[in-house]
Amino acid sequence: MLTKLLFPIVLAFLLWAGHAFAWAFAVCGDSHNARNGIFPRILSAVADSDMEFLVLTGDMVRRDSPKEWETFRKTTASFHKPLRAVIGNHELYGGGSREKSREKFAERFGAAGASWSFTHKDTHFALVDNAGGAFSDRTLDWLDRDLAVHPKGKDGVSVIVVAMHIPPRTDGIFPHGTSRSYDEQSKKLLSILKRHKADLVLCGHEHMQHVEDWDGIRVVVSGGAGAPLLPFQRYGFYRIDVENGAARETFLSVSLISAQGAQRGVLPKRPMERGNDCVDRNGIERAKIASVAEEEAPRVSKIRFFDSLAIYPLFPGSLKYFNLILIY
Repeated sequence: MLTKLLFPIVLAFLLWAGHAFAWAFAVCGDSHNARNGIFPRILSAVADSDMEFLVLTGDMVRRDSPKEWETFRKTTASFHKPLRAVIGNHELYGGGSREKSREKFAERFGAAGASWSFTHKDTHFALVDNAGGAFSDRTLDWLDRDLAVHPKGKDGVSVIVVAMHIPPRTDGIFPHGTSRSYDEQSKKLLSILKRHKADLVLCGHEHMQHVEDWDGIRVVVSGGAGAPLLPFQRYGFYRIDVENGAARETFLSVSLISAQGAQRGVLPKRPMERGNDCVDRNGIERAKIASVAEEEAPRVSKIRFFDSLAIYPLFPGSLKYFNLILIY
């Protein structure tokens, strides 16, 4: 009799325990302070959901200028969840020296530098500065050390996420505006990610939505937060669910967002747990932060790279990009 009474109680506890640490966050990139209203609608959708913070994969502004950053500040003023930002190439334009732009960027988002890391609940995040179009040896060394300090199984970490602006060179991604050695640098990055059993790579830069498996590591490109899109692409963002040591992405189109900013298919908002959260006015308090200066690819004079034109071959499993350039 006692067993019959205890069984439903034990079952309920096990079901609760299995979902006790399930949580979600959002990721989007390349809003460019666009005036089409896409980014504010994404902010509203995330705010009115159970997603705990928003990762921005760079190019929030068109150039590093006080006017652009003031526009960004006004746009995000009513968003009260943390913003975790990756620096993009547009954050390096127009602000004087690139190192100065990096310093100002880190100050705005409360980070120790343009490359930094934090741990949220069971997930460690490493945000890498490759805005200059390269993975320098110094940056890759920093990432290797950071992931070594926060391995899976230590301090409750079961998921590792690495975010950057420019996607790595993979079988299906040919990012524009990168250094000539970017292919080799991407291979070095992959070696580091595999060694530390990273689960997910988040990026933007290419104005599209794209997901692929990169030798066992999930790569999510989310570059549709407001900037002009590549053909056949949709504006929106990704919801990332973290549960049972795994991360799962779901694309949410802004076309599904109602006038009130609520997103169909997004779970109702729940109170954010502060026990292991990293929250202050910049969303960085108690985050484990590290920094490194980035050595970017040299600029190409007299050439401006436009957004890539996506060519979808008829055979499956392949996506090619051809870069368009404009000579001044």
